[in-house]
Amino acid sequence: MKKVGVIAKPFIKKHTLRSTDKFLVIASDGVWDSMEDQDAINYCREDQSTKDIAQAIVKGALDKGSKDNTSCLVIRFNSTGPF
Repeated sequence: MKKVGVIAKPFIKKHTLRSTDKFLVIASDGVWDSMEDQDAINYCREDQSTKDIAQAIVKGALDKGSKDNTSCLVIRFNSTGPF
């Protein structure tokens, strides 16, 4: 698949979790090709479920014109709210 531009090496960023961290957003390049990290952060709200946040991020990427695979997983830390 390398011949057509598909690679198997993911972008990885290490981050030590802090007590103030609330969400982890894992998304495909179709999301990150069309939005910045801060754009995704803006969708992360305490009063929404992680499912709703992930769906909003994918919709935001599609609305910005993403033509690539778009998928997203949101994990909430230190919360007693909706999952």
